[in-house]
Amino acid sequence: MDGSPLDGTRILDLSRLLPGPYATLLLACLGAEVVKIEAPGEGDYLRGLPPLDADGMNPVFSALNRGKRSVALNLRTPDGRAALMRLAKQADVLVESFRPGVLARLGIDLTALREANPRLVTCSISGYAPGGPAAERAGHDLTYEALAGALDLRPVGVKEPQPPALPLADLAGGLFAALAILSALLAAQRSGRGRHIALSLEESIGALLIAERAEAAAGGRPGNWLRGARAGYRLYRCGDGRWLALAALEAKFWLAFCQAVGRPEWIARFADADQQTLAEELAALFVLKPAVEWVELLQRGDVPCDLVLSLAEARDYRPLPFALTGMVEPSRSAPALGADTEAFLLATGYSAAELRALRSVGAIP
Repeated sequence: MDGSPLDGTRILDLSRLLPGPYATLLLACLGAEVVKIEAPGEGDYLRGLPPLDADGMNPVFSALNRGKRSVALNLRTPDGRAALMRLAKQADVLVESFRPGVLARLGIDLTALREANPRLVTCSISGYAPGGPAAERAGHDLTYEALAGALDLRPVGVKEPQPPALPLADLAGGLFAALAILSALLAAQRSGRGRHIALSLEESIGALLIAERAEAAAGGRPGNWLRGARAGYRLYRCGDGRWLALAALEAKFWLAFCQAVGRPEWIARFADADQQTLAEELAALFVLKPAVEWVELLQRGDVPCDLVLSLAEARDYRPLPFALTGMVEPSRSAPALGADTEAFLLATGYSAAELRALRSVGAIP
């Protein structure tokens, strides 16, 4: 779309599952053309992972890959690899998320790709930190969060680590990858040369723990003030069984809360060491009214609080939560595997005879 920040930018996306496709979805919202390069027959593993929608695709896959194109290339064949090299010469970015060493075993050299196209930005998203002791191990979001220390951070009173509510390592990796790619594209505009980005999901979730590590260094239990250590920053069940999120963290909001609920004697207990006893008193208060009445009362008093909504109750949100001239919301549904192979290759300079040759050697379906 003309006027979009990344209008005219072509991204070849070899990544699978969540982090890489999430990164390229964000870049697609900024106007980039994203072309998924997938293996014939299987494609992105997430495509066929149950549950499946009526179109035969996993709904998460469909959400992450809408607006993109799919080109099926068999990179295990010399002709498939040669086709990738040819496409990379016309691209601005190439994203991959294979385990370290896989591309080399396939005979694909990212350095050679950048030499063939000096402006090309390449981004490798790995699970564990490159060069670290776990670099070549299999992993998923749960294991990256475990290794980074994120699963040890849990609400006060919860004694055992729990699976995370969100795949934060995957999502953070996608966000950091998109940020890194944008930075590299800007640098390439100035210098005429692309560069390689090596990014791991382990380090991405670790980077989010900046506040927790600062608290730990100061001798505190990391982040407890945001996980229930303070009575004014907790979830409370109300009289109708619904939950209220109370976020009276600072002294001024605690004062406003105590005034709103008519409990001035609680004001001086803001810094009490025994926050649990205070929290039990708050819990006894909240069960006296339905949640919506508490929300109305507290919000009138400028107290940070809200109902705990289900996904069905909460509104839908855009992939990029900001407005920018030329931003686009991908409108096309996620592509079927290889749906754009022939049309895209023809548009990038392949002849019909060349396509027949590629098909004859199994490089394309």
